[in-house]
Amino acid sequence: MASNRSESLVKLAERLRLYNPISTQSSKIQEFVPKNQELGINPTPKSNRAAVLVCLFEDPQGHLRVILTKRASTLSSHSGEVALPGGKVEEGDADDVETALREAEEEIGLDRSLVDVVTVLESFTNKKGITVIPVVGILWDRNTFNPLINTAEVAALFDAPLEMFLKDENRREQEREYMGDEYVLHFFDHETENEKYIIWAITAGILIKAASIVYQRPPDFQERTPRFWKRLMKLGERLRLYNTINTQIQEFVPKNQELGANQILPNNTNSNRAAVLVCLFEDPQGHLRVILTKRASTLSSYSGEVALPGGKVEEGDADDIETALREAEEEIGLDRSLVDVVTVLESFTAKNGITVIPVVGILWDRNAFNPLINTAEVASIFDAPLEMFLKDENRREQEFEHMGDKYVIHFFDHQTENEKYIIWAFTAAILIKAASVVYQRPPDFQDRRPRFWNRSRQ
Repeated sequence: MASNRSESLVKLAERLRLYNPISTQSSKIQEFVPKNQELGINPTPKSNRAAVLVCLFEDPQGHLRVILTKRASTLSSHSGEVALPGGKVEEGDADDVETALREAEEEIGLDRSLVDVVTVLESFTNKKGITVIPVVGILWDRNTFNPLINTAEVAALFDAPLEMFLKDENRREQEREYMGDEYVLHFFDHETENEKYIIWAITAGILIKAASIVYQRPPDFQERTPRFWKRLMKLGERLRLYNTINTQIQEFVPKNQELGANQILPNNTNSNRAAVLVCLFEDPQGHLRVILTKRASTLSSYSGEVALPGGKVEEGDADDIETALREAEEEIGLDRSLVDVVTVLESFTAKNGITVIPVVGILWDRNAFNPLINTAEVASIFDAPLEMFLKDENRREQEFEHMGDKYVIHFFDHQTENEKYIIWAFTAAILIKAASVVYQRPPDFQDRRPRFWNRSRQ
């Protein structure tokens, strides 16, 4: 079998197996690899998740081509449009790779044993909130694939040169606007002997990305992709409407006005007030992660412990948001212009009477953040999956009592390539709350937090 494989295709496969969408990021931020996988696949089936197969093969001239379908006209969504083989996650799919291979087999009869999966690309999210994972596979021998089309789903099967998605030839574009975001949709015209096809929207976006990685160069045109293709935009829209005390929706308000249970107060050097930044970003597989620090061992309080970037109010801070952003900039070099603040959560009060305000912000482009650690305050910076703070895995708890109040403190164990961290107490509680708001569900365990944490709201 190996003798039928061209040297160029073998080399491409080797390179793509090493492809890491976050390898260009600073080594200060550690990659999280879920159990039993290396390709960023999804361990649990979800109704808002799908996967597509970017199946590449070499034509007789040694040019790479990608397999595409035209969806059946009878389908309820995207009927008659060009698509990559794929579909939604189903119960029983072990991961995104299996979803893509199963769907390709069902739609066009592509035996999964013929496809060598080499990598998984960054996720895309459509307007309906469906997150699409592109799975890249190589079909070593095109002649072994005998298509069997499922006419209920597919009207036609064809292939196109992958490199065309980097070229300006046979390409049109259209400017669109959504929720204030101006973007461009690309339309690629492709003609076979029998039919003309238009490849556009998310399918074109995925193939532009795949071609850029394969050919190691950007397209000949400006992309200007829509923001909503990244799920964070929809999350940002929802969090802006988050209200901490009412079920009714209230839009995010400017400084000096109430936002739910706490106020974004003008900070007149209040020594009993602090703010932390819950800074969220999306990894290439579409999972939310939060930036954390390990405090320097030389600090007089909470030395060596894990914390969110933040600190006490200082003179000149206009409000809690400015405190959180200023502290993050001072501690880890996070330029405040990169962070889109979307909401403020309920306050927490420590035993010593310090009221802490969690400010939630979105880092739209993780690659734009180049950490610059203030070693006087921070020993290291890392990130962790936000959803872990709702799960019982890697969690321990300890019961305490204060002034007759029995409560539980949660300890979350998290390991990166270089270090083991324990996230607990205040920081864990804030992240449990943030995760509950973001994922719209309670944790898998009983929270039983200390009453004094809520002192400022009593």
